[in-house]
Amino acid sequence: MNILITGATGFLGTNLVQRLVNENHHVYLLVRNKQKLEGVYNQIPHHRHDQINVVEGDLLDEGLGISPDTAIQLKGKIDAVYHTAAYLSFDESERDLVFNINLKGTERVLEVAKQLQVKRFIHVSTAYTLGESTEGHEKLHSIDNEFVNAYEESKCHAEHLVMSYKDDLDVIIVRPAIIIGDSSTGEADTTFGLYGILRTVQLLKKRAERKQDKQSYRLLIERDTVSNLVPVNFVIDILALSLTSGEPGTIYHATNPNPPTNGEIFKAIKHGIGFHQVEIVSYEDEHLITEEEKKLNQPLEVFKQYLNRSITFDRTNTKKLLSEVNQEDLNMDEQVLLRIIQGFMKS
Repeated sequence: MNILITGATGFLGTNLVQRLVNENHHVYLLVRNKQKLEGVYNQIPHHRHDQINVVEGDLLDEGLGISPDTAIQLKGKIDAVYHTAAYLSFDESERDLVFNINLKGTERVLEVAKQLQVKRFIHVSTAYTLGESTEGHEKLHSIDNEFVNAYEESKCHAEHLVMSYKDDLDVIIVRPAIIIGDSSTGEADTTFGLYGILRTVQLLKKRAERKQDKQSYRLLIERDTVSNLVPVNFVIDILALSLTSGEPGTIYHATNPNPPTNGEIFKAIKHGIGFHQVEIVSYEDEHLITEEEKKLNQPLEVFKQYLNRSITFDRTNTKKLLSEVNQEDLNMDEQVLLRIIQGFMKS
């Protein structure tokens, strides 16, 4: 197929391009800066580079900034669109920009898809469009919910917008949870979620080695809460299946059926990084931590709502999709977690 992709230079997008090209598809990558494509090309065998086509444009521009000549060339030629581009910021001061990119930008991509006579539109959202609820269903969540941040809210609005185009396009929404590295190699190119914790523990290790002390450091994380970590290759599996076997008008949760507890994650972190002078304590005991420890916890504050709330995700549609093609579901054990952490240490 000929497939247009937004967000191709991101962590998820780069992995998606690699999969699609290896499956003999031709990809058209919407990019604002061609120099950012170097990382994409580096992941693709040289003999497949001719399957990559660059489309200069910008999510913030009307018509995505695609030139009229290019639009004419692409009309009727693109079989599917993967819209993976998004602005991931929890900073409330950036609310307008977040909505402009994640909602208005999505509208621009949808309109271009219509104009190019694209058949299938696969929208990458997030499993956290459910607001402050603890149960996520594979259906649209209310835009009137209380949201943790503007990012979640903008993605929820964007989902409603995408579904409103279902009479014009075969729309599918894929909702990944917290994306981590490849389950086989541990490789990752992201600084979000788990990697914020890994960086914090790594810095504590260096600090302890420098000071040559045996002090134990406490981080505020609920031990028994589960964190829905999902390897990037599993998310790519769901995205690839959505192209060939996905049901139009359907939402798929690319989530972990058996997510680890924070206690299990932290056990793997201490083992993988080789640093045991750190422990996690409940927010109930926040009054016990020192001023020094409070400063150490500040980088984790942005992830507080994700590290300390167990969410159950319905996966009926996802399980059906996997079973139809006889593909195994995600099984992320302790060894996978260790590979992810070792992949972080190598990078």
